[in-house]
Amino acid sequence: TVLADDAAIKPAPSLRCTTEYDFVGDQGIVVEGRLFCWIGPISGDIDGVIKWWLVLPKSPPTGQVGHMLFRWEIWDIDPVLYPDDAVLLLAADSPVGSTTVRHGKNSIWRTSGTVTDASEEFEDWIGRRVHQNGHFTWDEFGAPEHGMGTLRVN
Repeated sequence: TVLADDAAIKPAPSLRCTTEYDFVGDQGIVVEGRLFCWIGPISGDIDGVIKWWLVLPKSPPTGQVGHMLFRWEIWDIDPVLYPDDAVLLLAADSPVGSTTVRHGKNSIWRTSGTVTDASEEFEDWIGRRVHQNGHFTWDEFGAPEHGMGTLRVN
């Protein structure tokens, strides 16, 4: 039996957010075989800081399209600046991801995955599907630089 109060605490049909991110992969921070590669603000149904960790590929991409595995984390505040105070709000593994690299132009990416971790406030989202996409620009030296995208949890 579902009570009216129980229905009120169920998550909405989806969470929708926009993201902005800067490339930090050149810092070489690797934890558990994952490269810390992007960080930036996220806003919408969740506000905070999003971090992306790239599982290092076994072989380099060929052509314009590269396939990758990501883990992303949404924190209430920047965990790099405030490691003792930051709270992990939501995290997911995204084993299906691709990037279309177009040097000199915006490159595009998309991933799909599943929410694996959540704070108490977002624990009803564990196990839900995640879809992300966006684009990023390149700096004058040919390295990734900055981008914008969307995140949706169904």
